[in-house]
Amino acid sequence: MTNDLSQAVNKLRALAPQLNSAVEEAHRVVQTVERFLNTECQLGVEAEIPVTYNDKGKAILLLRYGPIEGAYRIGLINTDGESRVISRPWVNSDRCEKLTSFPALPKLLMAVAKAVETQIASTSATVATVSQIMSALAQPVHRGEVHTLPDLAILLQQPSSSHKSNGRPIDRRLPVDKQVEGKDNGHPGSKHVEHRSGTNGTPVPAISGRQ
Repeated sequence: MTNDLSQAVNKLRALAPQLNSAVEEAHRVVQTVERFLNTECQLGVEAEIPVTYNDKGKAILLLRYGPIEGAYRIGLINTDGESRVISRPWVNSDRCEKLTSFPALPKLLMAVAKAVETQIASTSATVATVSQIMSALAQPVHRGEVHTLPDLAILLQQPSSSHKSNGRPIDRRLPVDKQVEGKDNGHPGSKHVEHRSGTNGTPVPAISGRQ
């Protein structure tokens, strides 16, 4: 019994450094993957993989990539099978949980890749839908020929056949007191009629010319 106990102690002394080295290596790998996903790829997706289950077959420990403490990180979620209780970064978890969840890391990476593919497909479908909506909004609601913007600009630049102001023809004649009718054009018998205002403001015709 004493010899067996002594052998066990010696074995633990030999295995402990290996275990510590394995935990440190797992820690380094998780941090590298986390930087790759968050910093290099800048992925804003969420994915999780169940790690351990309770007696009812419900996951109670999940390895997750998603927003944790204000940043997208690899973390662990403890749950009672119904609601999530604790969420924390993987690097801040205890050694036992790290060693238990570390083998699920490859599955988490595949789940993240699938989530990215789903997000790309969803975004592309949304872009196509919005483009169709914008095209529909650009179409006129009335019937008739559709003019492009250059044609409309040409139409706006063309002068109208009749000058109108407020729907009425513009009268370009001079005021009455400045009108000159029958202006002398050099022919005999022509009369020059000029309207002049009398003392009381009443127009008085003045006739001049050759008789």
